[in-house]
Amino acid sequence: MILTEIQHELKVEQADGESHYVLYDMAWHGAFARERIAPALLPALRAKRINPRNLGHLLSIVQGSSVPDTDIAKIAARKAAGKYDRDLTPTWYATWVGVDPDAAIPAVAARLASLNDPAEQTNLALCFVVALLGGRRQEGRARLAYRTIEHMKTLYLLMATYIREEEDIERSGRGVYSPGLRDDAQDARDALFTFVRETPGKEAYLALMEMERAHPAVKSRPWMGFHAKTKATLDADFPPWNPGQVKEFNDARVATPTNHRELWYFGVERLEALKQDLEHGDESIASILQGTDQETEFRKFIGGWLRDRAGGRYSIPPEEELADAKRPDLRFRGAGFDGPVPVELKVADNWTGPHLLERMEVQLGGDYLRDIRSSRGIFLLVYVGVKQSWDLPGGGRAESFEALLTALRQHWAVLANQYPNVEDLAVVGIDLTRRGIDTKEVKKKREARKAAEKATKPASGKVAGKRRPARGRGKAPGMA
Repeated sequence: MILTEIQHELKVEQADGESHYVLYDMAWHGAFARERIAPALLPALRAKRINPRNLGHLLSIVQGSSVPDTDIAKIAARKAAGKYDRDLTPTWYATWVGVDPDAAIPAVAARLASLNDPAEQTNLALCFVVALLGGRRQEGRARLAYRTIEHMKTLYLLMATYIREEEDIERSGRGVYSPGLRDDAQDARDALFTFVRETPGKEAYLALMEMERAHPAVKSRPWMGFHAKTKATLDADFPPWNPGQVKEFNDARVATPTNHRELWYFGVERLEALKQDLEHGDESIASILQGTDQETEFRKFIGGWLRDRAGGRYSIPPEEELADAKRPDLRFRGAGFDGPVPVELKVADNWTGPHLLERMEVQLGGDYLRDIRSSRGIFLLVYVGVKQSWDLPGGGRAESFEALLTALRQHWAVLANQYPNVEDLAVVGIDLTRRGIDTKEVKKKREARKAAEKATKPASGKVAGKRRPARGRGKAPGMA
């Protein structure tokens, strides 16, 4: 019955006016029936529509249902690419952006650029942004796939190009007025900026910096930069401690991390404490650790050291396997929240400079910090004392372990903006030669160990060739 009435309304619709009948009621109050009727209304969307209000009601019903985004995107893309209609085309573009912003936003930009009349460009931008976000007399009915930092930044810069700030209507202090399309569009354009400004995190900061560089109004660029710096300042602040954390710090001079960021700082502090112990401690076992260059051995030692000092504030599980079979060397896991901090461990003597830079960027920054739960990581290097220098990309050379650490930190500072999902990455280096034996002695011990291993290989091979299966509890061959 409902579908029959709606189809009749659409059949007799006129370009102007509104029926205020079943279609209107279902758009505003028919949530109970949307799932049933929405699929049956797709043919009506594919057909030629002449009444913008009825089109809005149809889209409200369909987009409020579980009809797949792909189905809506196909219809909207075809309609938006058709002959330009100043009343209907903006609505189709807004609908398309709501379900497939990656394809739709460039299409909106191309259509705006293709219009020769600046007034038509502005009108399309005004109607599009109000159809997308809504206004005083119109509800934004589009789905929300576009509500990401990258898409909102792109939309804001696009709207600022055609809805120019210098042409804004200034209403403040000028008496009573009736807001119109321009007022709604100005508010919608500014709402795009507000979304970026108020979203916490590095990605939003980078977006504001890009808006400072690319804003079409030169006089607004310093204002964008001001907001970027303000955001960085606010994001750098820690949330206040709760009473339990204050009491814990008073009793133990340490507070249990309650989120991913605090856990990252806590992990860096723990590794810095280990560094201090091995490099300067009176009971340092640096010389013992110099006896190996195997990362597995260092992983076991460092993991055990961290677990012994966890105090229930974090955990270090055994080497965990990720979905693509990759295994971070270590991961700090918090108590009461899910936000692991990965640690990538390398023995600096075993790697070239370019390989270390690549491991930090690709393995830690690109692989282990892909998960939305982890946005901070630690790159941990241990220096045994064998290698004296590291070649660097571009013809540079690190002549010491400290110079290598500096090069790694500088390299990440250059790359950081390419990884908006990575909030921070710390490089921690432990130099075992500070409290261990000198480099020449390390080389001698390593060469002696390798010679001993080489000498035992033939003998062990012969024994292996003569091995027989065990026979119960009998005596071993050759024993009396």
